[in-house]
Amino acid sequence: MFLSPLFFWAGGSLVISLAGLFLSSKLFKIDLEKNGDLIVAMLTILGTLVSVLLGLLVSSADDQYRRLEDCVNSESTSINEIFRLSRGLPKQVSYYVQDRCIAYSDDVINDEWPLMKDGKFSSLVTKDFTELSDAIVEFHPSNDGEAAIQGALLSVASDVGQNRGLRVVASRSNWVWRLLPLIITCAVVVLACSYLYVGKGSALLHAILVGLVAITLGINIGVIFLMTRPFSSEWAIQPEGFQLRGKIMQEYRHSRPALVPSLPVKATP
Repeated sequence: MFLSPLFFWAGGSLVISLAGLFLSSKLFKIDLEKNGDLIVAMLTILGTLVSVLLGLLVSSADDQYRRLEDCVNSESTSINEIFRLSRGLPKQVSYYVQDRCIAYSDDVINDEWPLMKDGKFSSLVTKDFTELSDAIVEFHPSNDGEAAIQGALLSVASDVGQNRGLRVVASRSNWVWRLLPLIITCAVVVLACSYLYVGKGSALLHAILVGLVAITLGINIGVIFLMTRPFSSEWAIQPEGFQLRGKIMQEYRHSRPALVPSLPVKATP
């Protein structure tokens, strides 16, 4: 049975928090009668600050993840669009462009996607895109229709290059490792403050409440960690768009558009 990685973040946070609670109950004795109001005020401020910080980071991570999903989908759609438009070119050029589109899609799936886990990119995909772009640029249209198709192909090829660049750069991003120590520090401070009430009231209730706080913090930190590693975490974006469109391109490889019969024009009375 597959368990979400968030269970491990939540479970780890719970174990650490309860261990800290046990140690604090043995080591520290705090007089809440004298300091209760101050502690409550400080915990309220601290809790608000950490909540705002985590909320902003989770929202930012989710937005980045969704934008990268759209970027990958747009890249695969653009490759399929090049394949479709190429069917209006002369046979030799059309077949070559179609083959390059299929090779690009296959190499993204089989070669570049595994490499992106380590922040690398595929030289095969670079070669495929270069050959595809060169074929479009070097084509000399013989009529206005072919010129229009070439213009559209150049525009779509530019989109492919931009989206691939964004994808590769995102796979190399390491800002989460810079931010994670800060987030964990904030979580530790919140948990440490929750230990101040040790020895007051029900020990079981205190442990449950501390555990709930720890689980919530662990899940939030886990979400940030997973979603800011969009190509190397357990929640990694998959090349499903390339797989789907690759099958479509294979099905229509080296095919030509069917001729549309001319419709009779009615005479104007």
